[in-house]
Amino acid sequence: MKLRYLLLPIFALTAFYISSCRDYEEIRNALEQHTIPGAEYVGMETCAACHEDVVKRHRLESHFGTSLEEGEKITGEACESCHGPGSLHVDGSGDKTKIIRYDTERCFACHLDKKAQFQLQFHHPVTEGQMACMDCHGMHNADRASHSVTDLERSSEKCFKCHKEYKGPFVFEHDAMRDGCQVCHEPHGGVYAKLLVADDNALCLRCHWEPNTNNQAGNIGGVPHGAGGGNYFIGPGENCVDHHRSPHGSNTWRTFNR
Repeated sequence: MKLRYLLLPIFALTAFYISSCRDYEEIRNALEQHTIPGAEYVGMETCAACHEDVVKRHRLESHFGTSLEEGEKITGEACESCHGPGSLHVDGSGDKTKIIRYDTERCFACHLDKKAQFQLQFHHPVTEGQMACMDCHGMHNADRASHSVTDLERSSEKCFKCHKEYKGPFVFEHDAMRDGCQVCHEPHGGVYAKLLVADDNALCLRCHWEPNTNNQAGNIGGVPHGAGGGNYFIGPGENCVDHHRSPHGSNTWRTFNR
């Protein structure tokens, strides 16, 4: 068994344990380390005076309920739980340098599991400073479509902004593309190359499996792929993508060979 197969559950359990044990005081302390010195909390209603449209949309979002508490007093609610205390921003007539705008560490203060994923060997270069959470998570976009991942506009559309070559349209489209890139890829980080959610043939066989696949002929889609499959044998050193080289879609081959 490959070492990375053993490491994946260890990393996952470690991330879960750390995030579950992180108490509220630790989160607050982490946020306070990334804030504007001398600024104080002013409350969301003060933010709404200038950003009324943003606040209205924010009331419908999952992050609306976030807050920082000091005893029984809520000190940083909604807007300020992410942007930090806003008194200097307000006093400075909206000076953008007096508010936290895009700070990855403020996201990690709550989303510690995602920070752990960015430490894995394959990840988007967020911790290196080449990308930011807001490059993919548009928190205030008015045209955001409804999605199960409420922080995203359209998950695949965000990916296509950088990975245009996979958008298509293709003459022969891989059905999995309709369900979104995250069916096959883990966008934050993982232990498999190209941010895949599983390794080699295991990923393809999550969907392309038939009861007769496990016999000697190993038929997949009526085509022999097993030990007696001749040119289609899949075994050590032979992966699905060695033959189906265009898994996103193809303009020439129905079977995505190229």
